[in-house]
Amino acid sequence: MFFKNLQTDLVWEVSDPTHIKRCQNDEDYEEVKIEEPKKESKKGKQSPKKEGE
Repeated sequence: MFFKNLQTDLVWEVSDPTHIKRCQNDEDYEEVKIEEPKKESKKGKQSPKKEGE
């Protein structure tokens, strides 16, 4: 889960269950959704041909 500190605008990834509960109950933090960059599929792509081939 990701939490944003509303005083500093820093976003933190929190994985410890106890720490998550603390952030959820703290007015200075809000949970934010971070979208992971989508991995591009290599299907259907061909590598460029070298000169002389």
